[in-house]
Amino acid sequence: MKYSIGDRVVHSREGLSTITNITNIGDNDYFVVVADKGAKENIYVMMSRTENIIRPIMSYEESCEVVKYMKTVEAEFINNTKQRRDKYRKKLLSGNVYDLAYLSRQLYFFNFYNANGQVVKLGPTDLQMLKDAESILFDEFALSFKVDREKVEDKIKELFEKN
Repeated sequence: MKYSIGDRVVHSREGLSTITNITNIGDNDYFVVVADKGAKENIYVMMSRTENIIRPIMSYEESCEVVKYMKTVEAEFINNTKQRRDKYRKKLLSGNVYDLAYLSRQLYFFNFYNANGQVVKLGPTDLQMLKDAESILFDEFALSFKVDREKVEDKIKELFEKN
């Protein structure tokens, strides 16, 4: 994928970001990326290794497909804390929008009840990973759907009802 200065992208760990510069360090060319949230520090992404680190923002149609997928995601609770955190961490860091959608949907389920109707209590680390995934995904949905960030959940509910 070709990127240019000023392009809006999604960074796999930081979420919505902007390419602010292109620079050369040693024998390698880098995109300089600044995340919308956080400390606004420069993130250097080697141009030859952008895959799974930055990606273009989804189109409206692509976002609708992700929402369709979200509707199919079922509640899944892994009792083993280490296995659950490893799975969540791997999905969160993958940069894959469907992995983010999976995690976001799990947050929805586990803020309430598990598949057996029991209240689920996740630890703060688990909840933070799920919230980070939701934040990255919903910020992107806001741009794709051209709605305010606060209206994203309403848009998702609307699309759930249509499908």
